[in-house]
Amino acid sequence: MNVKELIEKAVMHEDKSQKFYLDALKHVTDPAAKVWLKELAAEEVKHKEMLLNFDTSKVMSFKPGETQDLHISEFLVDKDVSEIKDFQDVLIIAMKKEQKSYNFYVSMSQSTDSMEMKKMCRILAQEELKHKHKLEVAYDDMVFSEN
Repeated sequence: MNVKELIEKAVMHEDKSQKFYLDALKHVTDPAAKVWLKELAAEEVKHKEMLLNFDTSKVMSFKPGETQDLHISEFLVDKDVSEIKDFQDVLIIAMKKEQKSYNFYVSMSQSTDSMEMKKMCRILAQEELKHKHKLEVAYDDMVFSEN
């Protein structure tokens, strides 16, 4: 796999994520949750556009920002989409999806000898971690505001 193929795979992932958020709208009744899901779907479109317009010749000079990993998703039981009952379930599934994507890119980074591929994988992993962080903050706010 080369950098262009990796970006194509990442674009497909963004499409799937957008579809998940739009499909999740059917499972929530809270108007605020619906707005949030629409925003998340729109973010995935922006990420896809960013990837499609990414200048692969600048991979080595690109510096992704740092994001804190809250590790909340690691303590939650994975759910299937068919088990969605509320927005909290949507957040759990979404966090787990982002964690899996992050793990995939980290693993790819470790398994290639190409410095360009390593760098692109780190960039993509950091983007997935940003998504996961946002979801984990929302989940944390939701769970602790209920108590």
